[in-house]
Amino acid sequence: MTISRVDTVSIPVSDQNQALKFYRDALGFELIRDHYSNNQKRWLQLAPRGAETTISLVTPFGGMEPGTVQGLVVQTDDIQLTHKELKQRGVLLSSIVNLVGGKFATFNDPDGNGWVLIEASAKMYA
Repeated sequence: MTISRVDTVSIPVSDQNQALKFYRDALGFELIRDHYSNNQKRWLQLAPRGAETTISLVTPFGGMEPGTVQGLVVQTDDIQLTHKELKQRGVLLSSIVNLVGGKFATFNDPDGNGWVLIEASAKMYA
């Protein structure tokens, strides 16, 4: 048995419609699946363009609470431009911080789930 990749990360949200607008319209994620099951549970699945790993915007289950997921990392090739574009779309981001391995800024979704936007330097992966 070999685990080959992370497929989907569940993000607990209080309002799936509000979360969909944030991830699709503000962050630019692509909607992959919007499906209702027999018991009317909704499966919302999105991903950054071209990404293999997806996120699912779920109503809380199994002890999950909205806002409790922290430290998810998304990468960009140009943090200055992405930071500016996200701010123009209403995303509240921290200032850009320079580190040895690159640059990063943080932001939260409407429920407080925490994300890190990173522009990694080539040295980080060397």
